[in-house]
Amino acid sequence: MPDSEQPQETDKSVYQRDKTAKEPVKTEPNLEIKPKPKPKPRKAFVPKKLVKVIDKPQEYRVRHIRISSLETAKIFHKTLIDFQKELAAETVDDPDKPFHDQEKVEKYFIRISKKYSICSTRVIGGDLDWIYKGMVIHEELINQELIDVITQSEKHVIPEPVKTKLGFHIILICENRDRIEIQKKKAIVKPKTAPAGTNIPT
Repeated sequence: MPDSEQPQETDKSVYQRDKTAKEPVKTEPNLEIKPKPKPKPRKAFVPKKLVKVIDKPQEYRVRHIRISSLETAKIFHKTLIDFQKELAAETVDDPDKPFHDQEKVEKYFIRISKKYSICSTRVIGGDLDWIYKGMVIHEELINQELIDVITQSEKHVIPEPVKTKLGFHIILICENRDRIEIQKKKAIVKPKTAPAGTNIPT
């Protein structure tokens, strides 16, 4: 080999990897590829209405509007229901919206009661205070028939007008709570004289 000729590098180096080539897949003999299991379809979330089971006797803070005619009572009832629906239809990004709506309905109920109710409670917005089974009844304000309807109604749901001998009532249950029976403590009567055999000198 003459000195003038020198070795030349090839255009493609031997160590360059062919990028188009695929790695050989190692397969074990007699091994079947199992298909991936299909994901189970998820059930749609349906919120359930919680029903509180109450063992203790309840009492209810109630407002009412007393009207002499059924036609007028139905008009006021429809007006209140429509007002509730309008408030519920409003889209407001506020987690406390249901509570604010309940306050607005109660205030609206008070305004109607003060203006149109024929009961003496109209001055205080038809407030009947706390109602419970077995309470002492003031016949000029409420009777047993109305108490039965109140204790069977839902909170913040305005039922159909209730007819009693006093007239037609539209009721609104604002709150309910467990009734705490207040028991009068009997005074312990102390004996005037000590029992025999206790006055032993020490």
